[in-house]
Amino acid sequence: MRLAARARFAAFVLAVLALPGGLMALGDPRMVDLGKLAMILSPGLAGLILNRGLGEGGAKPRWTWVAAAAGVSLAVAGLALIAALVSGVGAWPGAIPARTLAALMGAGAFTSVLEELGWAAGGLALAVKAFGRRAGVPVLGVVWAAWHLIPAMLKVGLFPDLEAAPPAMLAAFVAGCLVYRELLTRLRERARTWWAAAAGHAAPNILLAAVVAAGGFDLSRGWWFFPAPGGLVFLGLALGAVALLRRKRL
Repeated sequence: MRLAARARFAAFVLAVLALPGGLMALGDPRMVDLGKLAMILSPGLAGLILNRGLGEGGAKPRWTWVAAAAGVSLAVAGLALIAALVSGVGAWPGAIPARTLAALMGAGAFTSVLEELGWAAGGLALAVKAFGRRAGVPVLGVVWAAWHLIPAMLKVGLFPDLEAAPPAMLAAFVAGCLVYRELLTRLRERARTWWAAAAGHAAPNILLAAVVAAGGFDLSRGWWFFPAPGGLVFLGLALGAVALLRRKRL
């Protein structure tokens, strides 16, 4: 039983890493674009198909916790963003065309929901069935980190901050993905629906849209202030949020 579950999880990993990474590695602009599309769609599609559903077991969602998930994640990213702006790592938003800002916010929200349809639904269920809750979530976090790092290493322009990151920041990014995946999973468990992880993932991306539109982040001023996985301030705040959720079992 466990062997079959691990085989399905291995198939999930191949679908979300090897397929898009292989296409982007070809270098042909059309294949790179196809690889980017496969990267966005593969977690949700592979998770749903291989797990044969969302993995929620018919539990009744607690929608107040979906809203709380957005608030918790927004607090973590918001405090990290304030530190980034004060330190000069992030550019203060100025006069940004409304259409540009709306497009960035919409894209961030949409891709976040698509991601979590895979990572927090079918993908999480596959990982837990294969390795158990305690080991499965960190394993999934490592795969999630690799999902970002492969296109960054190939320098296809999807994650410019990671492409320019020093080795220490990349190590912090992997640690940040592990902790943030644990945080999103705990929020998803409280809400009994993957929508909590989607809300928790989308809210910070919407918040960061204005800074991205204003010029992004100058990592030479202190990459540890990067207000997302990869930054040490973000990592510490996310660890604090996980510890708080572990103490308060509601």
